[in-house]
Amino acid sequence: MSNAEALAEEIQTLVFLLWSEEWVYSEHKPEFYSRIRSHEHKLKAVFREWFHYPIYMGDGYVRLIKRPERRVFDPNPTHSLKYQMDFVLYACVLAFMEEKGEDQQFVLRELLESIKAYYPGGPDAISWSDHGVRTSLIRVIKTLEQERLLLMFDRTIDQFRDSEDYDLLIQVSNGLRHVIRQTRVPLYEFSNMILLREALHQEEIEEGILYEQQIWRRLFAQGCLFLSELSQDEEIYAERHGLRMQQKLEEVFQGVFLERYASTWLLVHDKPREGKSVYPTYNTHSHIVTAIGTHLRDRLDQGENWSNHRGYVALHAKDAFDLFVSVRRANQDHLAKSSLSDRALWGEVADYMKQLGLLKVVNDEWIFSDALGRVAGEIAEEEVPPKEDVKHALETDQNWLF
Repeated sequence: MSNAEALAEEIQTLVFLLWSEEWVYSEHKPEFYSRIRSHEHKLKAVFREWFHYPIYMGDGYVRLIKRPERRVFDPNPTHSLKYQMDFVLYACVLAFMEEKGEDQQFVLRELLESIKAYYPGGPDAISWSDHGVRTSLIRVIKTLEQERLLLMFDRTIDQFRDSEDYDLLIQVSNGLRHVIRQTRVPLYEFSNMILLREALHQEEIEEGILYEQQIWRRLFAQGCLFLSELSQDEEIYAERHGLRMQQKLEEVFQGVFLERYASTWLLVHDKPREGKSVYPTYNTHSHIVTAIGTHLRDRLDQGENWSNHRGYVALHAKDAFDLFVSVRRANQDHLAKSSLSDRALWGEVADYMKQLGLLKVVNDEWIFSDALGRVAGEIAEEEVPPKEDVKHALETDQNWLF
């Protein structure tokens, strides 16, 4: 596939959907599964060239292997592992599953006995009578279930928290082979996700991953990329090749544009896409974000010294909250009435902005992307979708952020 070859609309749609659907099972989403299989060769080529990601097509399932990125915000994390014990137990369970084999069933009691044999330090190093240990294993089992590596039947793992004698039937899925292939580092050596990401990143460097592929990963996963998230080498690459990357994206992905600001790169779409929520939309959160963007841009135009040399605005938590309150008061006639307190509504709006990639919080510093200024504009008088003819006219000139 050449860089200048435009992708068909269906291929583009499937690319963006696969970013949200890491596992696709034919029994759960037969139409989606069938669409992917119809274009599997092209999709494999796109993900290999653009992201250095493999796609595995198995018997009744599709899996996009997305390795964890360093310093990347994942709005839909596929794991809930938090502590060192979680990772140790995760490795032990994977070892048990590999020994057990695909499509094999077992009871929880069998797994508990095997974990004691696998666990570093021997059987006496872990006790299932410890509530914290049981809770850790529950997180691991739920993660594996969410990733469709373990299948449950008529019972759930939650009751194991209250009783170490609880038992249930579990089955290893047929997707195990691909996970084992991707887990070449001993997970028990890593006490947190940051160290694991660094190890996997080093592996990919040795495999020949390109800086450009790493940047595309972040952009497609987040939609909005703070350049401060890049390594020094990646940042240099972005500065040198940003224009070429922008041209390449807009040639291949029709209707998708790359906007480059001092501190941020932003993916913008010219229309809503299947399976994606769009911004701006007709609700309070979206309207407040528009108002905040307008307010910040106006203040900067008036000479406020808020923007640093990279272009973004950084405020302390209290100042960010005060900014929100002032914006809410100034636009109260245009916003739908809400019974939420300022603090509660700000929490929801802040989460909404984080999901869009327009805001991130580091310690006590709230960092607003300079890309937020692009959404400045008027707020709709009513929080209802416009009529179809008006909506069509709006969409003609409206770009959509994800």
